[in-house]
Amino acid sequence: MMLQHYPVRTSSGLRSTVASRSVNGLLAPPAAVSRGRSQSTSAFRPPSASGSARNISRARSPLSQTMTVHQASQGQTDVASWFTSPDGSLDEPISAGVHRRRSSSIDGHDPLLFTAGLTKRLKLYAMKVAEEKGVPKEQLVEFTGGIAYMLMDIKATLIILGMANRKSLLVEVKELIESKDFKSSLHNRLTACVLSPNLTAYVNDTLEHEFIKNNNEIFKVPKFLFEDIELTTQLSKLVSEVLSCIRGNVKTKLMPSILKRSSIIDTARSLAHGCLEVDASHWNRYAFLWRCLHIFLIGFGNYKTIPLKDLYSASLLPSLHKDLCVKVSEALGIDVGLDDFDQDPIMQGGADQAHENGAESTGAIEGKTTDAEAGDNGTDFDVNHDGDDDEDEPEPEGNVSRAAEKYELDPDNSGFGGNGKRTVFTSSKFWRFMDASLEGVRKMAKAEAEELDDGTPVESIVRNILVEYFQQDLGEFPGKRTVPKLLSNTNPQWQTKIQTNLLWQ
Repeated sequence: MMLQHYPVRTSSGLRSTVASRSVNGLLAPPAAVSRGRSQSTSAFRPPSASGSARNISRARSPLSQTMTVHQASQGQTDVASWFTSPDGSLDEPISAGVHRRRSSSIDGHDPLLFTAGLTKRLKLYAMKVAEEKGVPKEQLVEFTGGIAYMLMDIKATLIILGMANRKSLLVEVKELIESKDFKSSLHNRLTACVLSPNLTAYVNDTLEHEFIKNNNEIFKVPKFLFEDIELTTQLSKLVSEVLSCIRGNVKTKLMPSILKRSSIIDTARSLAHGCLEVDASHWNRYAFLWRCLHIFLIGFGNYKTIPLKDLYSASLLPSLHKDLCVKVSEALGIDVGLDDFDQDPIMQGGADQAHENGAESTGAIEGKTTDAEAGDNGTDFDVNHDGDDDEDEPEPEGNVSRAAEKYELDPDNSGFGGNGKRTVFTSSKFWRFMDASLEGVRKMAKAEAEELDDGTPVESIVRNILVEYFQQDLGEFPGKRTVPKLLSNTNPQWQTKIQTNLLWQ
């Protein structure tokens, strides 16, 4: 009975069953394999033409399956359904994989923001860096976040650092321009400017030009200074004060040389003050300065310090206006021959126009002359030197760049007043008179260049006129020394650049 209910399978039957499954494992699902002894041999039969079509179609390699044109058009919208078995069978062929997202939770994620995992790793790394660099951990950990926020934080930090650096730099520059070393260096450079043989004006428009700004390396002025209005104003005021002192010192040293009847070559050494190299071009300019100072003192009429007989000489006659010739003739009781001379450009410049400059920084800008009138006191540079004490018409404070005002004079008016004529050149206007005289020389040089019409530069004619003044002065005041021989041009580079570039019309 037991054998009837549970028949014993032979070894051959077991092998046939295993063989059937091994053959049909890829060709048919397990349900298609018969389990009985009676069907074990049928597993080795070849499939019939009518019953094996389904198995054969399943036996094709998945790489051999292709899509028709009609299937391709539909597959663009239903690719996933084409590759997926309708009944979910595991025996369906393996097809090309389709990329699927693991989770739909990252849809719409901002790429500039870090994920939670990355943010956590960054914070851990920030704590490590903070510990290694010795910076506060909290600040560095708080910095970690989205890229846009981190960049904004970096930009804000850079702005704060820039503002701090700028403030520190402003303090340093302010301390620099207030130091004695800077003032001494600025004094030397500006002395070279005032005594430059090519300077076309001493007062007029001097502060309108940006020579120091354009040549800041010569004057040892940081370029950053000109970016701050307050520091620029402070430097402008300092330059004005130093120029005033230099002009006063030049006038102070010229006046005693008139009393001593010194040679202009000897006087040039004192004017240079040891801060620049002096050559023949400087002698020519200093002789012109000396000549103009003689005329100015004659016109001003204060002969207490230097008597008129020491101021006047026959060589000055061509440079004297008719008004001044009359004054000299009456004061000295001599015949100056008013009908026998032609005026030279110095007096023509003074008669044509006198330049009353507008405000040049802080009030008076001329040098102090009262000490000079009392004698040669050997005044040295003093940055607190305020200018003329005898300024009879103070100049208003205001815009330092205001253009010079021009007052036309009657040809019969020398500008020194007298006989009811208007006074233009007061005791404090020597450098205005110098500018007017230089303008007269330039006008004469331009007229001569036009008359020659041979391409001769105006500057060459101006130089020749100044050479004539120097030769006349040297002939009258030879001094005790012979003219030194100039071996070579030893001017430093900064001095050469000043003498070459510090020009304006």
